[in-house]
Amino acid sequence: MLALLMRPAGAQPTANGLTLDGVIALSLDQSAVGRQAYTTRETSYWAWRGYQANYRPQLGLAGTLPNFSRAIAPVVQPDGTTSFQSVRINNSDLGLTLSQNIGLTGGQVFVRSVVQRFDDFNGQLRRYNNQPFAVGLTQPLGQFNGLRWARRLEPLRYQESQRQYVEERETIAQRVTELYFDVLLEQVNAEVARQNAEATAELLRIGQERFRLGRLSQSDLLQLELNLLDARQAQTQAQLNAQNATVDLQAYTGLAEAPALAVPRPAPQPVVRRLAPWSRPGSTAAPRWLFAAGCCRPSATWPRPAVPPDFKPRSRPTWAT
Repeated sequence: MLALLMRPAGAQPTANGLTLDGVIALSLDQSAVGRQAYTTRETSYWAWRGYQANYRPQLGLAGTLPNFSRAIAPVVQPDGTTSFQSVRINNSDLGLTLSQNIGLTGGQVFVRSVVQRFDDFNGQLRRYNNQPFAVGLTQPLGQFNGLRWARRLEPLRYQESQRQYVEERETIAQRVTELYFDVLLEQVNAEVARQNAEATAELLRIGQERFRLGRLSQSDLLQLELNLLDARQAQTQAQLNAQNATVDLQAYTGLAEAPALAVPRPAPQPVVRRLAPWSRPGSTAAPRWLFAAGCCRPSATWPRPAVPPDFKPRSRPTWAT
């Protein structure tokens, strides 16, 4: 199960070896945490699009077609008796509505056209009713204005989700880097333990020759055998640790097979960048919480995010296997 024993310091990466950047890229695309981060971002994006759609004109088609009814209805006769007659009717309607929400007041202005058809199958009767054009305004009075509230909170919530997505990707990269170098470290320890076991075995062979020549006591020979057993035990433990580190990296990254890691030569210099306080998700979440609690109102300096041009959502994302 050990993926790759540590190569000498001057060895170059193999063609099939995975570098740190390659493992991070695979983790962001294939790992469960990477998929979850992308799905969360995509969900926030469509929630933002749904919020924007509330301020655009809406075209709707509604109706009941067909609306057939068949029943036995009591009919009172002129002489006071009741006659039960069969009633078969169809009362269908279809309406087309164009509406526009008003964010400032929470109302809605609409234009509607309705057509209705009535059929009496027993009496062979057919009637039509048409309302070609109707203009109306719906305005709630004394009620909560959800559109105005969403206009203040949704931009902050969307920008917070975008920053959270970047932070989650950096967290994934940090965790993969830790696991990556844990594997390399355990592989180095396994290689050192193997060399120690080989050196101890060679010392035991020399000690046995000296013991046959009478130049080494039996107690010293037994000590050399004990040292060999300890070295082999340390080698077995080091190999087990290397296997466990490899399994941890494989489980986190979602790789189907144990990766062969490539050690860059020379090692690249790390570039450390400090995340600016205003780019953290908390910089947007805190004002949003205060505003939602009624402690303050958004100021003109609060950012109003737009849809990033490089983000292309996928309605049915596919993941590499």
